[in-house]
Amino acid sequence: MHGGKALVKVFERAGIDYIFCSPGTEWPPVWEALAGLKERGVDRPKYINCRHEALAVAMASGYTKVTGRPQAVLLHATAGPLNAAMFLRAAYQERVPMVICCGETAGFGEESRLPDPGNQWIHDLTDIGGPAELLRRCVKWSDRVTSSTILVQSLERAMQIAVEPPAGPVLLGVPFECMLDEVSLPEDNRPNRVARPFAIDEPAIQEAVGMLLRAQRPVLVTEHVGRDASVVGPLVELCESLAIPVMESFRPAFLNFPRSHPLYLPYDPRRIESADLVLIADAVTPWYPVSKGPKADVKVVFLGDEYPYSRLPFWGYKVDLALIAPPAATLARLLSCIKASEGFVGNRPAYEERSRRIREEHDKQVAAMQREAVEHKNDAPVDPRWLCQALNESIPANAVIVEETTVHRTLIQNMIPRTEPMSYIARVTGGLGVSLGYALGAKLAMKERPVFVLIGDGGFHYNPVPSCLGLAQEYELPIIVVVFNNQRYLSMERGLLKYYPDGVSKKTGVHFGGPILPNPDYRLYADIYGGYGVRVTDPKDIQPAIAQALEHVARGRLALVDVVLSDYIPR
Repeated sequence: MHGGKALVKVFERAGIDYIFCSPGTEWPPVWEALAGLKERGVDRPKYINCRHEALAVAMASGYTKVTGRPQAVLLHATAGPLNAAMFLRAAYQERVPMVICCGETAGFGEESRLPDPGNQWIHDLTDIGGPAELLRRCVKWSDRVTSSTILVQSLERAMQIAVEPPAGPVLLGVPFECMLDEVSLPEDNRPNRVARPFAIDEPAIQEAVGMLLRAQRPVLVTEHVGRDASVVGPLVELCESLAIPVMESFRPAFLNFPRSHPLYLPYDPRRIESADLVLIADAVTPWYPVSKGPKADVKVVFLGDEYPYSRLPFWGYKVDLALIAPPAATLARLLSCIKASEGFVGNRPAYEERSRRIREEHDKQVAAMQREAVEHKNDAPVDPRWLCQALNESIPANAVIVEETTVHRTLIQNMIPRTEPMSYIARVTGGLGVSLGYALGAKLAMKERPVFVLIGDGGFHYNPVPSCLGLAQEYELPIIVVVFNNQRYLSMERGLLKYYPDGVSKKTGVHFGGPILPNPDYRLYADIYGGYGVRVTDPKDIQPAIAQALEHVARGRLALVDVVLSDYIPR
């Protein structure tokens, strides 16, 4: 069969659900193969025709985060991966597996056996080393197919590398000629059985159990352990058993712990400074700066499946004991040993008293935040605290939140608490522009659940908005976008005034890098793509607008709610 058909067959055998493609002139062999599948009634893998390279990668990432199943992405020549470079880097940092195939040429029209790919390949579509070389630092692994005889094996190997821990995106350059040429595809479609055994060191487990039982002021800090949905339940059980408070540090990307739980507390570095034991559950920045952490004699235990974050140029945190294995397995073993220990049974009254104190603190902080929000419920422009409170009262319990704000991130995290695994998804890495694609990927995986995008107006501009909303309309994936519109890049203004509190900018009010003016009427984007759009300036209109948005989404129409905010900066 020709290489394009073999590529699709390899994806089909691997259980790929979707091929996310930002197309180019090199993919007709794949399109022809997909048409053949459709003619025979084969419905997997399905083809998603994305309108921007960034959308293709972000959507594959969002789908994989929710399902745990890696997908395939096809991009056009070198222009495609260059356009998607930030999104590939995000998938790399977030350990999201996917296989990205990029078109290139090996013959430049000199291969007389095959059709000529066109002079554009010499003129403007190729670079020295190809896309694999250009994007090497943005992915886990990259290479190029050098001959049609190794196309199938190269594809299969790329998919294996993508899921091998630590998982991540892999990029493979596939020459146009290889997709046109005849290749051999063995009939044996049995997948390779890869066993990844791990051993939890029993002495290390016992050492950790001893630390936990002796601790008087423990605290658990996490950011990303919820990437595995099966972790959340055991983590809750461990913390409830020993009355351990939980905080999420700099940029949580998943629902790691139910945020309405009495043991959940807003992040406070003073609690780390006063702790006698710190558990780090897959947190890249449990405190910052590194030198401002717990006292020298405080024990630090790390739980995670990767240590010490080889993707990063610096990670200088002191750890006394690192338990490196799938966190769900480590937690199960810790729980089993703790419950069987005499110290646990004898200390139950102390744990109950500690749990009571933490619950009181949790309830007090939640009440204070709600009280503060209500005090500003009539402010115009809308106060961000009241917006979060109103959204919390309006967003259904089964909804998924995809968050991409900067100054409002912690406010959303604390005031719109999610409770179920994969009910909250956010970006990990620097670089705005991923949330609409993540949301569409999540919606594709969970069509029965409402998906909300809470996004700053600055971040909204960095997303490929027309491409994303157009795809939502085309593939009937209605999402609700809520724009936190403070008419500026408030984080930039905050930095300017922090470093120059008495400077010229402060005196004159001229804040370069801050304003987004004139302020666009974002709701019109919804009109363009057959959706419901509304601009909210009166705080009393927030909840009716969300109710209307939910009604439109139930009928298959996307919704965009533009909320004009004050420039209040959360503490």
